[in-house]
Amino acid sequence: MNTLFSDELLSRYGAKLVDLDKGEMLFAQGEPATNFYIVKSGRVKMSQFNEQGREFIQGHFSHGETFGEPPFFAKLTYPASALAIEKSEIWKVAYDRFMELLRDHPAIAIGMIEALSDRLIYKSMMLRESAVEEAEHRLETLLKYIKKDHGVPAEKEYLIKLTRQELADMTGLRVETVIRTIKVMEQKGVLEIIEGKIFLLPRKRRIST
Repeated sequence: MNTLFSDELLSRYGAKLVDLDKGEMLFAQGEPATNFYIVKSGRVKMSQFNEQGREFIQGHFSHGETFGEPPFFAKLTYPASALAIEKSEIWKVAYDRFMELLRDHPAIAIGMIEALSDRLIYKSMMLRESAVEEAEHRLETLLKYIKKDHGVPAEKEYLIKLTRQELADMTGLRVETVIRTIKVMEQKGVLEIIEGKIFLLPRKRRIST
């Protein structure tokens, strides 16, 4: 995925690198959103827990991707926690310096508006899916969005770098339902499973049903 922010640009505006080990928390739900974050390397997830202790994953973020923007721009607290799911490096920029960066580089500000709008559409779409759609449709919608979001052409297959549990947490399904649904989708030629890894197949390679 292409990033709007180069390392040189971020350093010029006072960005600092935060090193995280796997499982280490960057910020917790309820903390003030005073910094802007961009993934330099590794992978981070944002998630929240309900009163019953069930986790709801808001998203996964990798190289070049930003996260936690809405509470940052609104000067609120984080509605979810951010956790490294592998060893990661995260750029951190203080609010005043990041706003200065956007004022100096309006093209980047426009790019961020486009990216945030796309993410808002995705969240609205998944909310609708979770309310009315069957598990198979819900899961395929998520996988196709992830593929598109990572810039993979429609005619290419795509390796889904998420566990069955993570897919369950992102769709509101039980992990047992996700496992069964993946098997059904494999039988239909929507997916291919190779050594436990899930590949979303291009439509032209799918089996007619």
